[in-house]
Amino acid sequence: MIEAIIFDWIGTLYQFDGKGLFPYSKNVLMKLKERGNRLAVISKALPEDIEERKKQIDEIRSYVDYILVDTEKTREQFLDCIKTLRTTPSKTLVVDDRSIRGIQIGNQIGCETAWIHNGKYSHEMPNEETGAPYYIIDSVEDLLKTF
Repeated sequence: MIEAIIFDWIGTLYQFDGKGLFPYSKNVLMKLKERGNRLAVISKALPEDIEERKKQIDEIRSYVDYILVDTEKTREQFLDCIKTLRTTPSKTLVVDDRSIRGIQIGNQIGCETAWIHNGKYSHEMPNEETGAPYYIIDSVEDLLKTF
């Protein structure tokens, strides 16, 4: 049973074109939170964009238990997040639109993974290095049907 969900930000909860959250993002987060899931956001940003990214994420802070914005995404960051959320990798779902970052890290540390095969990075197909995602979805809205 999934206890915690770690989301990417851009392309997962927030639109690429700077138009803000996807229309369904808050509703999905609210429903997952109501179901008892612990929620997190781990986002990679350029050094000059970190403060702006944190301000963007503030819009959903009331739904999220853990937020990290850094210039890299690492296994250690994900493991620290999981520890902070008081769960284990096997009870954590990683949701990302990039197979070469979040999905790869989630697979490496033993999480279930949901790859958003839609948008800017949908051409980045999972491979032997990234591992196959557990789920392939069109948007985070699909999580409400899956979990």
